[in-house]
This record gives sequence, structure tokens and C-alpha cells, in this order.
Amino acid sequence: MKTLFKITLLLLMCFIAHNSAYAQKSKNPTSVEEAEKMLAKKNKKKNKEAKKAMKEAKKNFADIQSKEFKKSLKRNAKRHKKEARRKKRKNR
Repeated sequence: MKTLFKITLLLLMCFIAHNSAYAQKSKNPTSVEEAEKMLAKKNKKKNKEAKKAMKEAKKNFADIQSKEFKKSLKRNAKRHKKEARRKKRKNR
């Protein structure tokens, strides 16, 4: 009974490994445009995760600080947004 279980488990593991290897082969891009799209998508996902992590870190940092310091953080963020908008308008 134990050997039958081991053989079944081994065959199942081989089947899963074979299917995942086959799935990886189909993900290779066939043209330059596809490769560029895949890289752009990967970079976009990476940037989004980094942004989310930064936002969470800022939130955790602010939670630790005093009420007055939190207010100054909000004021500074607001001021930076205004400056960025002004620069963007000026460069048009």
C-alpha cells in the first residue's frame, strides 16, 4: 500500500512539473513588439508594487508620529503637490 502511494505521488509530481514546464515555453515572446509589451507590463507591475509599498511605509511612519507632526506632513505633501503642478504648467 505504501509503495502504491509513493508511486502515485511520484507520477503526480512528474505530471505537475511537466505541465508547468510546458506552460513556461508558451510564454516566450515571438516578436520584438510582444517582448516590449511584456517588459512594459512587468515594469508597470513592479512600479505599482513599489508605489504601494512606499505608501504603506509612509502611513506606518505617520502613525507612529505625534499629531502635530502628522499635520506638518500633510501640509508639506500639499505644498509639494502645488509646486509640482506649477512646474508642470510652467513647462508647457
